Amino acid sequence: MKLEIFLFEYKHFIRSKAKLYSFLFFTGLCLLSIFNGYQNLEKQKSTILEIKKNEQKEIDKMLTWYDEKISGPDDRSWVDISNPYWSIVYTPHFVIKEPSKLFPLGIGQSDQFGYYKKINRWSSVYDPDLVEETSNYEKLVNGNIDFSFLIFFLLPILIIILTYNINSFEREVSFDKLIKVQSSSLNRWLISRLLFYLILILMTVNLLILSVWFVQDNFANFQDYINLILISNIYIFSFSFLFYWFNKFASNTRFVAFKMIAIWLIVCVIIPGSVHQYASYRYSANYMTDFIDANRKETYDLFKLGEEEIYERIISIYPDVADLDSIDNNLKNQSIRRSISVIANKMNIDAVKQIENRNQKKNSLIKSTYFYNPLSYVQNLWNSYTSTDYNSYKKFHNDIQNALTIRNKLILYQLFSNSKVDKEVYLNYLKKLKKY
Repeated sequence: MKLEIFLFEYKHFIRSKAKLYSFLFFTGLCLLSIFNGYQNLEKQKSTILEIKKNEQKEIDKMLTWYDEKISGPDDRSWVDISNPYWSIVYTPHFVIKEPSKLFPLGIGQSDQFGYYKKINRWSSVYDPDLVEETSNYEKLVNGNIDFSFLIFFLLPILIIILTYNINSFEREVSFDKLIKVQSSSLNRWLISRLLFYLILILMTVNLLILSVWFVQDNFANFQDYINLILISNIYIFSFSFLFYWFNKFASNTRFVAFKMIAIWLIVCVIIPGSVHQYASYRYSANYMTDFIDANRKETYDLFKLGEEEIYERIISIYPDVADLDSIDNNLKNQSIRRSISVIANKMNIDAVKQIENRNQKKNSLIKSTYFYNPLSYVQNLWNSYTSTDYNSYKKFHNDIQNALTIRNKLILYQLFSNSKVDKEVYLNYLKKLKKY
């Protein structure tokens, strides 16, 4: 009897234009979102490749200068790359966040955040090119449709469209009595019809995810894709189970549809939206911007300090620099001035620690709502596999900060060691900067 019900539901699905077109429209949006993800992925890959090529080109130019005993650019006679300051300043240094191969399945807000950063002495992890932000809802307006957004926000609406009149319609037209006679159980009829749509949706979503694995990963990293399938399937099962209970005790089609839409609004819009607004109110991003601006003002004030005071602050950060102090006063004063960025970098580290502490508190607040805000949990879990979550960008920021510290520390120690740079020394610099 169950197979007969499946065949009945298949014919009903094909003949129902609203259900068929809704399903095809949703599937088309999913394909478009994956294609959009591929475009974003390829754009990032091509940009990263171009950056690496240009970076290597600049490094090769520096190596040529050392081979040919050239002090620097022809139009800048004051530059001498045998001095460690100019040698390191003229060395290009990019920190790059490589995109995940699962990127097409969840771009999140990655196209609104920087994925590469050019490092100089005065950079910070909260420079404007790294802290832009937009909401996922705005992506629909901009045309950037995210696959994970479709699964978590729009797929429940498709389930509502496909199942809202199952059982309630039979009761309205008194068809339920005939069903009991033929199948002996109205509940079996209901479950069989719902299973048809559940299997249809699960197969569609799973095939879409596996198609990315097949095309993108060439049969590698299969477990990551399985994890995404598990997340999506459990999420779909959860909504289907809720809607099953609504349909089981339904007597009016419009009332069932209203309750289903109400549940979707509460779970997918009202609760996560309220949590987001409350978290933003408790831990305002504007406060962070003001704090950063104030920290930059303190950085500008460094230039007003005398050499002795600057030197004392440098020694407080790196005490062993005092053991390298063997240069004459004029050269020492120049080295001190050129090492101010070391102090600024330490100030930025301290500032970022406070900002990260606020971010951690904000994340902890959101995590504490997971038991009644499951959508945020599954979305963050999904984004962790596509490397577009907070922790992925935090790691990227940490890599930037480490690169900044290494660069400034290298300048400081080489200046106070009164080092002279040739090609061999420069190659050693590149290793320390992780460029070779």
